[in-house]
Amino acid sequence: MSIHIGCGSWADAEYVGVLYPTDLPSKERLRGYAQHFDRVEVNSSYYATPTGKTVGTWIEQTPPKFTFDVKLHRAFSQSPRKSAEGDLPAQLLEAMQPLVEAKKLGVFLLTLAPFFGPDRHSLEELDGVIEKLQPHRLAVELRHRAWVDGGALDATLDYFRRRKLAWVALDLPRLEAAAVLPAIDEVTNPQVAYMRLHGRNPRYLEATTAAERHEHDYTPRELGEIAKRARKLATQAKDVHVTFNNHAHDFAPKAALAFRRLLETPA
Repeated sequence: MSIHIGCGSWADAEYVGVLYPTDLPSKERLRGYAQHFDRVEVNSSYYATPTGKTVGTWIEQTPPKFTFDVKLHRAFSQSPRKSAEGDLPAQLLEAMQPLVEAKKLGVFLLTLAPFFGPDRHSLEELDGVIEKLQPHRLAVELRHRAWVDGGALDATLDYFRRRKLAWVALDLPRLEAAAVLPAIDEVTNPQVAYMRLHGRNPRYLEATTAAERHEHDYTPRELGEIAKRARKLATQAKDVHVTFNNHAHDFAPKAALAFRRLLETPA
């Protein structure tokens, strides 16, 4: 059982001095990042599918057992069924083939839009995406609380287990809102469990940008709580992927480094 830590970026200017020295060229930052962590969550693919040439540079800058979890294009988030019927899945798989051949592809990550709730949508709308991306693993982050409220959670988890999707366990502010899910740690695919840590900014709902939402510097006590959660998941899944997504200032890499040190200490 292994816990693999990472961030949702390696290129942020704020990470200079934390993950790599100030004189390191920006094109070498992934190489510097890989000296600290064995995986990364690729966020740029949410905005544009990378080219095969770009993916090739990722492979060159990382050691053999380094893995990339690749976020699906935002079109999948907005309309998974429509996107699955178009050219996006084939374009994505073609671009990621070098990662597959290098055995560096971890999982694909689908973050659904906050409006994707059971009042207007069904989870079966994901079936086309699952089919097109097989045999690769897919983790799914739900962003509408109605999927887990009341008696809905059991049916939601059943869907994930039957499709062997990896449930994305979240760490968010403790707020009662449709777009803020509680911390639910479940293993729905025994091969991989997934955690995304967005920070606990109490003004999360008032923020107008992603950076404002993620304005939270995890405390040692909070990291200890998360470590217990990750260790418990590791008793049920072969691998646990933990992403620090509190991308404001240098909060994410600092927390990820502290979390790694914490896990190196016996529980």
